[in-house]
Amino acid sequence: MKTLSALLLLPTLVNMAPAYAQSPETAEKPSAPTTPSWPVASIWMPSDAKDLGAITGQSWLSGVKFRGWIDGYYVANHNRPDRATVNANQSASVVKGQNVSIEGRTFDVQRSRAKLSLAEIEIEKIPEFGGFGFKLDLAVGESQNIINDTIRGAIGPDASQSVINGPSRNIQHASLSYIVPVGKGLRIDVGKLVTHIGAETIETAKNWNYSHTFFYTYGIPFQDTGARFNYAWSDTLYTELYVLQGWNVVRDNNSGKTWGPSVGWTPLPWLSVVANYLEGPEQNNNNSNKRRLFDAQVIIGPLFDRLTFMLNYDRGTEQRVPPANISDARWQGMTLYARYKINDMFEPALRIEEYRDPDGFTTGVSQKLRGYTLTWNTKLTLPRSNIMMVRPEIRYDRSSENFYTKGGSFRSRTSQLTYGVGVTFIF
Repeated sequence: MKTLSALLLLPTLVNMAPAYAQSPETAEKPSAPTTPSWPVASIWMPSDAKDLGAITGQSWLSGVKFRGWIDGYYVANHNRPDRATVNANQSASVVKGQNVSIEGRTFDVQRSRAKLSLAEIEIEKIPEFGGFGFKLDLAVGESQNIINDTIRGAIGPDASQSVINGPSRNIQHASLSYIVPVGKGLRIDVGKLVTHIGAETIETAKNWNYSHTFFYTYGIPFQDTGARFNYAWSDTLYTELYVLQGWNVVRDNNSGKTWGPSVGWTPLPWLSVVANYLEGPEQNNNNSNKRRLFDAQVIIGPLFDRLTFMLNYDRGTEQRVPPANISDARWQGMTLYARYKINDMFEPALRIEEYRDPDGFTTGVSQKLRGYTLTWNTKLTLPRSNIMMVRPEIRYDRSSENFYTKGGSFRSRTSQLTYGVGVTFIF
């Protein structure tokens, strides 16, 4: 996809558009490694990603793409919560981790300690027209452990309690692909998939800010198991259909399935829109009560070749929440992002978000959360087509209820101020 609109769409919305939307017959094959962009584009790999065949000289590896990153952080928490106190109350927290001392967050959960968050490599054979392919993401680190441990209870009081053991704990994504030779090509992907919902994804290398939103932490799934059907009608329009086992499960906890359409459209070079919907039963042994989620993103820019805005809106409902099975639960929120490119080295990003969980279904507390995050993204170009992202960040979170721990007093404060730096080596 070489049009200006496509080049805008893929880098800015990290998990929105398929990287293979261009016609397979016209896809450009790189003859040499290219320096990765930031944010890293898409869940699916672009055709100009590093090619194992070109790098190793082995013809049988030609067409197999790869990329990866090593990510770590150091963050201080002004509340200085006591680790023992927070960990003794892990049962009250949706996010499960070890030595937690930054609350209400997904991955950067330890204060005043340098931590390896994620080391990951993605390998993908992009299928050709009428051909097969695959994608495998292997990951280790604190982030991957938190995903596996949190999935056991997220989200809601009647979650699947799915337990991930063995090598599968380090497999973030594993799928087989085929492009049915009809029209422009119907792509089918089957396997364990990283969720397509939301403007952010697991890897900080793909996000505008280092830390994750409340949306990502509480309101959407981490991953899915099932099938994805994608058709690119043009360089500016694609549609998808997902048929899944459910939220965050490999083995379903009921006999019903979760399904939902997705559409992405770039009507103008500076305007991109995506809409997602999921619906299905997520309660144990219950096919009647449905969970529904609507997710939409709008990207405007870059304006004057420097300023880009993104708006993300989510709204979810759960029918007849256990154990009472009487009332429904609702959650919703909105996040506004702004990113300004000063030059090729500095690209700061501001994020303002509000997340409402009036029934306490997703966070465990009936509350309204607001967050303000400023990330000073600094890009350093390294030899051999690699880059280093150094990302100082300051973040202020505020709840309508006591949600944050101060010292040894569990959930005794309504706010939390953190400041630190994330460092990501991208290859």
